[in-house]
Amino acid sequence: MKRFAGLLLIVLLVGSMAFALVACDKGGGRDYTIVYVGDSIAEALIGPSPLGERDNYGYYALLGKINNFKYYNHSVSGHKTSGGMAGTDGLLEMLCREDENAVLMKTHLQEADMIHISVLGNNMLQYNLGLMILEVADPDFETKYEAGKGADAAHKTLINALEEGSMTEPLVRKSVEKFDADGNAEDVEFAFPPTYRNIGEIVDRLKSLNPDAKIVFQKVYNPFYENSKHLSSVVCNKLAEIDDTHNRFGGGKIDTIAKVRRVADYLLLQLNGMLDKYLAEHEGAFTVLDAQAEFERVTCLDKDENGKVDLSEEGLGRSLIYADWTHPSNFGHAVIAGLTQNLLDSLNLSSPDAVANYKAIRTDQINRMYTGINGFDAKGAIDGINSAKTFFDVSIAYFSAIDGYTPIY
Repeated sequence: MKRFAGLLLIVLLVGSMAFALVACDKGGGRDYTIVYVGDSIAEALIGPSPLGERDNYGYYALLGKINNFKYYNHSVSGHKTSGGMAGTDGLLEMLCREDENAVLMKTHLQEADMIHISVLGNNMLQYNLGLMILEVADPDFETKYEAGKGADAAHKTLINALEEGSMTEPLVRKSVEKFDADGNAEDVEFAFPPTYRNIGEIVDRLKSLNPDAKIVFQKVYNPFYENSKHLSSVVCNKLAEIDDTHNRFGGGKIDTIAKVRRVADYLLLQLNGMLDKYLAEHEGAFTVLDAQAEFERVTCLDKDENGKVDLSEEGLGRSLIYADWTHPSNFGHAVIAGLTQNLLDSLNLSSPDAVANYKAIRTDQINRMYTGINGFDAKGAIDGINSAKTFFDVSIAYFSAIDGYTPIY
């Protein structure tokens, strides 16, 4: 229960000082519709636990319920910007289809006031992440990347291919983890979709369907914490041999989780930075929801007396990530919901009762799933929730109260 304890104290002190289609009927006289498209993060079939509480944990539904919005979720696990898993469609293809299911989705998109997109992650995660990490950790990476812009496949870096695409001419790299019977490294193929071009094509398609909707693109967060299953011991050992001569990751050998996480951040900045690049060239095309920065902010709340951030499996940051080391946990979904709620607040679109409605959802969960558990202080949990001032404070009060307890369901 350590991970939330210190943060809860801070929150209390500050407070005292100051793919299934899911729809929600309009309420409170509000007439606002959010449509979600993208990948498994938005679909929320993996992460929210127990799954029967998906509508109370998944950020897509949580935001709709507390603001009395109408909401539809057309996200599909595995979606990339284009070209899905095993040759299936990606988001762009789905937006251009004409079958019955696509017609329903497009109808909802045409009704939308906001279109919320989470889709970039699989453009990277469906490939060999270890080789990509090793590439960007190379002290000469930035020089190689600049030389690879617009070059033929033989001279591209993996990041050039991620941005420009390599589906027609995949890049091949030698594995550092798998070898054949003769000891030869196996080939690893990278057939990336053209991520940057796809971003523009998705925006253009959505604007053709609904020129008035506000488009929100969600950035990909960093899921790397101590013992991350995304990196094998072989990759970690090779990283530890690299000398960070340009001090991009803290200098010296890349031999700590803090430095590895900085390498992962750098890799994600290449992916998320495509959104920033597009906006620089097409001002106002969409709004960015910076989940990478928000997860980092929450992670850095958990520091010891010397200011060192806890990146262990017991740390607050790790609790943002589900057991599969990839998807948002219940807490992670709450943080994304809170980030989106802040955006709604800034646009004067949120319900004035949003925080009160959020408290009611969390209080109901306490009463249904935790009251009666031996040693659990239901009254204290509810009092903490009700005394919270902000969306984030409610999340901390709830998750700190239930930390370490198995719900009854």
